[in-house]
Amino acid sequence: QRAAAARADMPSASSEADPTARPLGAKPGQVAVSEGIAARFDGAHPGTYRYFLRGRTQAPQAGDVVAGRGAPPKLSGFDKALKGFRYHEALDAALLNGAADVVVGVIEELVQRNGLRIALHGRDQQTLQPLVGFLVRNITRPPHAHVLIGVANLLLDMYAPVFGQSAAIDELFVRLRATCEGEARLQADLAQLMGAMDVLLAGAVPSAPLRAPGAGGDESGGTSLLRPQKKAKQASPMLP
Repeated sequence: QRAAAARADMPSASSEADPTARPLGAKPGQVAVSEGIAARFDGAHPGTYRYFLRGRTQAPQAGDVVAGRGAPPKLSGFDKALKGFRYHEALDAALLNGAADVVVGVIEELVQRNGLRIALHGRDQQTLQPLVGFLVRNITRPPHAHVLIGVANLLLDMYAPVFGQSAAIDELFVRLRATCEGEARLQADLAQLMGAMDVLLAGAVPSAPLRAPGAGGDESGGTSLLRPQKKAKQASPMLP
């Protein structure tokens, strides 16, 4: 029994080693060096730049799907100017393109970046004339009116003190005023026409006949107060 108890108290060889135990042959006070992460991986290990670039030089196998690398998309002039935060040049490039959707899209992007005032500031006759002409042509178009009206108001606030110095710019602003006044008159006439049509349509809708409550005479338990209309006689077919 004493021998069995002694054997039970002795540690077995298959038990795990104590990580804090001093290695065999080490001096007192010497710290054991643990195995590093580089020793557990063959080559580059996770967390290194070489591990991130692994497989770049490996040739594709026969059954692999190879994705083609196309040419990068070519940016337009206003896109390049927007990337460089050159808002004045971006608006000029959009006006040079001429498409209303492109110009309005650039203006909306400038509004999001708080750069519309920067793009409109410091313009002379050569750079202001295309912008005002664009407003004259497109300010009454429903898809773009809500954006261009704000641009026109901002232009009037910024360049009102210099009116009268350029005949061409003054003529464009007069045309812009006439366009806005004509659109306002058109909207007023359309509103009056809609009111007249509502009256006509309301009078053309037939009203339901009034029935006395509680009176018999029909399935609903009421009698119509109006004189019932006589049914039209069916016309007999004409003999040849």
